[in-house]
Amino acid sequence: MRLPFPLAGFVLALVLALRPVPAGAVEIHDVRILRLGEYTGVALRTTGVLSPRVRSSLERGMPATVRLSVELWRVRPGWFDHFVRAEHAEIRVARDAWSDEFQLERVGGPSVTLLDLDEAELEIERPTRVRLVPVSTMESGVRYYVIARIEVKPLTAEDIEEVEGWLSGEARRAGKPGPGSIARLPSYMVGVLANLSGLGDEVATFRSGSFTREDLGR
Repeated sequence: MRLPFPLAGFVLALVLALRPVPAGAVEIHDVRILRLGEYTGVALRTTGVLSPRVRSSLERGMPATVRLSVELWRVRPGWFDHFVRAEHAEIRVARDAWSDEFQLERVGGPSVTLLDLDEAELEIERPTRVRLVPVSTMESGVRYYVIARIEVKPLTAEDIEEVEGWLSGEARRAGKPGPGSIARLPSYMVGVLANLSGLGDEVATFRSGSFTREDLGR
């Protein structure tokens, strides 16, 4: 697929301006399956969420999104395992261009203003507890396991739309054509551009050992 010249120029500028820097690795640690009141719960901790690469992106003014998902699966020997439930949490971090502070916003929660990225990282990496399903709904003697996944997305289609909106506004004020829309490209192409610019996702996944409902009471 050939991109229109204004759009291709914007893509090239994005790739060159956001060259990759050495990246760390996001990880999931200290995962425990436990009982939280009447619920089956998971406690975990993450590290390396704001790697040098992500920090560099945030410092340049690009937002980043951190998505955590925790899934409960039931073991079915001799057949595909059965998905039971998933819980998701999402945090968005962005730099305030006026104050140079950072805004951390949890989806469904309040926004927090932080002085620097070290404070933001401490807030994101706080130990987390997630409630999944009532213990009473789990089958006796059946084995279950948990899959936890964290994704750090320094560039999403929504972020691109925000940047394009700002650039288009600036172009209109200057009486020039806008850059076109990358966000309208197929999602796989957006992913390719993100990886070329050094802003592809960083992902970590953890799978627990199996456990039963009875184990939660011990």
